Parts: sequence; structure tokens; C-alpha cells
Amino acid sequence: MTAKFGRRTFLSFSAIGLTSALAGCVSLGASAPVTYDLTPGAPQSVARRSTRMVVVREPSTIATYDSQRIVVRQPGGILSYLQDSQWSDRLPLLVQTRMLQAFRDAGVTNIGKPTDPVALDIILSTDIRAFELDTTDGTALARVALAIQLVDDRSRRVMASEEFSADVGSTSLNQVVVVGALNTALDNVLRQVVAWTAARA
Repeated sequence: MTAKFGRRTFLSFSAIGLTSALAGCVSLGASAPVTYDLTPGAPQSVARRSTRMVVVREPSTIATYDSQRIVVRQPGGILSYLQDSQWSDRLPLLVQTRMLQAFRDAGVTNIGKPTDPVALDIILSTDIRAFELDTTDGTALARVALAIQLVDDRSRRVMASEEFSADVGSTSLNQVVVVGALNTALDNVLRQVVAWTAARA
């Protein structure tokens, strides 16, 4: 299941202009990076009749995303990092925290994390497939993709699985604008995840 957002609002960069801007994505200086957080979007409301406890594991991902660095994908498959910027924690931990908050803001109370003293019924397992600013096609596109599995804790049977993604155009390579676009993309994905989980778990 894939959702695309904001394609009509993309800013088309010239090849020369985008290449010039991307040249500054990796900071070689010694200045301390600015730290950014992922913030919650507007609450949604979902109906979940099940009383089973869902535990949200820390997402797994490749080494590229398993850090505090903000990833930029450039033409030619080159991966770099947004200049002088970092997340407030490792990305998987931030996504886990935001996901739990999205469920609770939607009124889902039987949700927790592995360290909570709760009786576990269902495991929500997440793989971060993409969390980056993609500039490969001449535009700046914040892309978030999460693969979700719901696993019965007793039988270890996969109850359901789905991939959710969102693309949000970034009007510039300014750090604040890029982080805002990534945050919006994550919020769009989490809204899908919460509704999908509530209907199945």
C-alpha cells in the first residue's frame, strides 16, 4: 500500500543548481550540528475493539539509517548527509517513540514497548526501508517507507504485513525545510500504520 503526497508542489531544480546545492550536503567543518526532533502531527481517531496488547519493537534498518545523521540520496546512488544537522537520537528510536505516540494520540491505549511491564499478545515489527531526502530525479523529495508485520507472540505466526510509504516535496535544501518535509512524510505513514493496525490487531 503506497501513498504519494505533494507531487504537484515539488520545486524543480535545474541540474546545475541542484548539483551546486548538493555539494554542501556533507559538512567538513568542526561546528556542532543543529539537532532536530521528529514531532507529532494532528491526532487522528480510530476504533479498536480488541483488548490484546500490542508491543512496538524498535525498528530494524540498514546501517545507513541507523544513526543520528539525516540521509540525502544524490544522483548516481551517492549517499551523503545533510550539512550541520542531526536527529536528537538514533532514527530507529525516534520512529519507535513517534509510532507509540501516534497510537496513543489516536486513543489506542493497549499499546506499549518491550520494556513495559505488560502481558504481550501481538508484536508490531517495523523495518525502515527509506528515511531520506531523495534528489535523484532533479527534485528534492522527502521519502519515508516502513514495512510492518503483526506477529502473534504465542504462535509466532505473522498475522498481517504491509509496506507504507509517503513522498513529500521539499521546496529547498534548507535544513529546517528538509526536516519539516521528512516529519510530514512520517506523519502520513504513521496515520496509515495506526489505522491498518487497529483494524487487524
